[in-house]
Amino acid sequence: MIVFPEKGLFPKIDGSNTWALPLAENVPDPTTKTVNPCDQYIQYENSPILRNYSCLAKEHEFYVVAELIAAKECEVSNMCDEHNADYCRESEEDCPENGKFNFNTLVAFNSNGTLVARYYKRHLYFTEKGISTPKVPKNVYFETEFGIFTGDLCSDLFFKDVAEGADRPFVTSLSFPTWWYDHTPLIYFSNPYQQSWSMTNKINILAANVHYPREGSLGSGIYSAVEGALVYTHNPDGRSKLLISNVPISATQIPKDISFDTKFYYIDDGKATKLQGEEPRDFRSECGFNVLGNASSSLIDYRCHQFSVNQYTFIKLNETKGNISICSNKFCCRLNYEAQSMDEMFYFGVSGNRLNFYDEYLLGTQTCFLARCEPLNGEPCRNFLLKSDTLFYTVDIEGSFDTKYIYPYAVDNEIRLTHKDEWNFDGKSQIKYLNLKKKHLLFIGLNGRLYNRDKKLESNN
Repeated sequence: MIVFPEKGLFPKIDGSNTWALPLAENVPDPTTKTVNPCDQYIQYENSPILRNYSCLAKEHEFYVVAELIAAKECEVSNMCDEHNADYCRESEEDCPENGKFNFNTLVAFNSNGTLVARYYKRHLYFTEKGISTPKVPKNVYFETEFGIFTGDLCSDLFFKDVAEGADRPFVTSLSFPTWWYDHTPLIYFSNPYQQSWSMTNKINILAANVHYPREGSLGSGIYSAVEGALVYTHNPDGRSKLLISNVPISATQIPKDISFDTKFYYIDDGKATKLQGEEPRDFRSECGFNVLGNASSSLIDYRCHQFSVNQYTFIKLNETKGNISICSNKFCCRLNYEAQSMDEMFYFGVSGNRLNFYDEYLLGTQTCFLARCEPLNGEPCRNFLLKSDTLFYTVDIEGSFDTKYIYPYAVDNEIRLTHKDEWNFDGKSQIKYLNLKKKHLLFIGLNGRLYNRDKKLESNN
């Protein structure tokens, strides 16, 4: 299977919010008819994107998962049902002005080029202008010779229905095209988030992200629910990459004799060059828009986005070891740590309050983390840094969570995922870190999601 990024195969971005709409195509429902655009050339002559996806899968004999905009003519009828509810309306006044619904759509083709899954994105990012959401949201599943997959798109991964959709005993893996923006705190950077989601929801993930550093889009990876990251990339170098790994069919049981056989290739001018060793890093110390300003025209001038941290209570670490407890909105966390030195600024942050997601949603969270950061504009721990020279020997964080959806994170200097041998999450309330490799820790914590406390803000309904 190959997974392509959200918008990753489209023509060059022109900067507007609606640039992809003219490329929309009609995507049939594969549950009601057989769809093979590569074989059915005449029928899909005016659907070049679908046809190319289908032929790519057929010619190379692998599954293809990708994304496009699906356009549906508004159907006016008093016979709307679950099969046509997304684009059927009882009155013409309820149709879009141009008479069409546009859906951000995941498609999956099998190795014969047949369309086996179509999924409409449910939770739009605030920049997705002109895109509709399905009236009857549905999880999608498709069977392969190597397990049953579900599929989702980008910001869907923040929400309850996606976690519940993956929580099926028959589902082994998630195919995940995304255009993810890195956000501080580092909880919301792409690779830590992808890995933690895989481990907490006990599902393998194949995550393909757009590489556009100037907007904070970097990280892709293949993740095992048990082993964590098998292979991943997170470096603002402006280069295209191909990540390859064997993935266990079972998300929770790894055969002792398995060989993941991971490979990492750079793709430059149509030529593949294999990476030897660990991916280098080309980060400056800071990445925030509110610190550095807008990115230059250079693709590799990396910027990250910044959520407000006003809901957090912070305590600065002043000693080389200590035991700290903080409560926020009846949620309490404890930190026990020992470090070689404390010459850089580290803070312990705790929040039991909801996160404001671009004035679109309030997301229920209970979060505690240890982070390398500095004050900004009178606020403690506002500028999260990407580099650290501090050596922690041990870190132990425990929280009084009210949810089973707790996402663990551990990140080393320059956004390297801390090796899984060095930290352990008990699945309930506690993460423990023991520095075995003498690496410099940047960020570690637990992010609990209380999905039942999420709220769509009324002003944006």
